[in-house]
Amino acid sequence: MPFFIKKGGKRTVNQKSKVRGRSKAVPSSRNKKNLSKKDNEELSEGSDEELPSDDEFVGKSSDSDSELERETPQEKRLRLAKEYLNQVEEEIDEAADSEDDADGLMAQRLKHDASKLKGKHFTHIADDILSPESDDIVILRGHQLSLTCLVISPDNKYIYTGSKDCSIIKWNVELKKKVITIHGGRKGTESSHKGHTSHVLSMAISTTNKYLVSGDQTALILVWNPESMDLLHTFKGHKGPVTGLAFRRGCNELFSASADKSVKVWSLDEMAYVETVFGHQDAVTSIDAMMRERAVSVGGRDNTVRVWKIVEESQFVYNGPGGSMDCVCLIDEEKFVTGSDTNQICVWKVMKKRPVATVNNAHEGDGECWINALRALRNTDLLASGSKTGQIKLWKIPDFGPPKAIHVVPMPGFVNDLHFATGGKFLAAAVGQEHKLGRWWRLKEAKNCLAIINLPKVKTKSIVNA
Repeated sequence: MPFFIKKGGKRTVNQKSKVRGRSKAVPSSRNKKNLSKKDNEELSEGSDEELPSDDEFVGKSSDSDSELERETPQEKRLRLAKEYLNQVEEEIDEAADSEDDADGLMAQRLKHDASKLKGKHFTHIADDILSPESDDIVILRGHQLSLTCLVISPDNKYIYTGSKDCSIIKWNVELKKKVITIHGGRKGTESSHKGHTSHVLSMAISTTNKYLVSGDQTALILVWNPESMDLLHTFKGHKGPVTGLAFRRGCNELFSASADKSVKVWSLDEMAYVETVFGHQDAVTSIDAMMRERAVSVGGRDNTVRVWKIVEESQFVYNGPGGSMDCVCLIDEEKFVTGSDTNQICVWKVMKKRPVATVNNAHEGDGECWINALRALRNTDLLASGSKTGQIKLWKIPDFGPPKAIHVVPMPGFVNDLHFATGGKFLAAAVGQEHKLGRWWRLKEAKNCLAIINLPKVKTKSIVNA
């Protein structure tokens, strides 16, 4: 199988959908720009002229609304830059012990923020993570059947969980209790019931905190308001269970993966289907995305990883070491990690055909042991993995060589999904008696629960947050 595959011909803006149930197809904004391939790559990496958005600044202008309305673009950029520098200086004054210390922290912060805007910053924090104690772990019960998926709101205030009982629960992290429950309905009541009527298998939340999406076993994708949990829209189009969902960072473009062997792209700004990409020869089991207009997915028993370059309508294909590749997550824009039912964790680079590092027998346990869940704290060297053996492992991803296990956290069942809070303050795990996609193995003593693991850190003199 070739490493690089590219489709022939140009994509038309209003091409007819190949998928039933699609109400309309909308042209992506990228089709409106006549850019060369080189231009696309440069833009995807971030422009040097890009400045932080208003949301990245804490300070607010004291000017009146009328004065702000008369502000020219140049004056606005200057005002925001001044507010940003004032904010940084205040943080440095609190953290620094001397003038020389302040200069070093200022350079560190500015370099970090510049890289962050381009999606290239990378922080080493794994060595600062202490082993979680029993007091650092909170177990919350609420679902009747196995938890299959979860997401954390960008502000770390709420956790949303999905389950085989067809329900979705919104949890308050600080209060450690349920806020809203969307109960599951019976099969055949899809038209009247607000919510899912089959197993909830996947979830994602936009980095704008505007949309929450959930996918189920009957191929439906439901779009929710994360605040009120009102149902906004239902996407139809997949012909099999929706096994993975991922938002492109910074916008409302959604990627969905399914057991029907396809990956679909949706625009939530337009609430419409965009396109479908094919390539996997088996059920697509997991998908992830970051800032660029690309996604990475794994195809189970077809033993491949595919990086989809949506703009170029092409894909990179990577052949795995064997077994079923069941989960994938991005470390940064150039590296990703996969987990398989052969108990292997592999680290990949986009421009390398084979894994650059592999961990065999990643989890210990009796009998077969496969990796159910993987999650990296984006743009850092910290990785978490979960397995059917009832444990979570925290790993350090070195610049060279295989990941190194640093801590083991016991869990009361299958670890079906994992998510880090923004900044790595805590790790959340969806735990159940069964694997999220099957019932061939059941742990009788296991619990169906949400686990919140606080991650204590060594105090270091730094103002850079992951």
